[in-house]
Amino acid sequence: MSATKTNPIKRQVQRRRNFRAEYQARLAKGLAAGKSRSAARGHARAADLPKPLPAPIDRNDPREQALKLMRRGATQKAAATETKISVEQLRRYQHLHTSSRRVGRKWDIFDLRPQSFWIATNGRMKAVTLANDEGSLIGHYWNAVNEFLATNKRAFLEPYEGLGVRDINGKFWPFEVRPNVLWKLDGIGELHFLEIYANVAPADGGDHG
Repeated sequence: MSATKTNPIKRQVQRRRNFRAEYQARLAKGLAAGKSRSAARGHARAADLPKPLPAPIDRNDPREQALKLMRRGATQKAAATETKISVEQLRRYQHLHTSSRRVGRKWDIFDLRPQSFWIATNGRMKAVTLANDEGSLIGHYWNAVNEFLATNKRAFLEPYEGLGVRDINGKFWPFEVRPNVLWKLDGIGELHFLEIYANVAPADGGDHG
């Protein structure tokens, strides 16, 4: 006696998954683990994502370029379009790495990540990693150094005597303001650079010299 063949339609019904039950089970498991509802569903919002550990910032990354455009006044949509990424991708990256708020039609973006900057300190160039976005003071310092080198007027350096920055490990790095030292660094090409950001890992803090 031959074996009875299974009805194809019946076999298809038997194999049909109960997606509603699977969804409810996945949701319950995620909520029990302390996840938000959206994260438990498998569609985490930017606010649900964990903050990343400090890592070198790739300023050629399209998302970094988009943040740069937003700092200059571009809308989120315009910045995403210009850098050829999705608005959602930019929004998630922005939430992960910055504290941002709308001020009128513009964005006020405060970077939360430690960043490495070049400064002249203790007779040499040094990459120091600072908490948050403290590049403004360093930018003003370098403007003063450039003015001094162009005019040889020590008055440009005087406001920075005794000042410096403190890195993420708490170590203080004084700004180099000795004219002869700055002339020496400039003479050997150490001060000939276009970017104050140092492309080094926060844990390293490499230096020159």
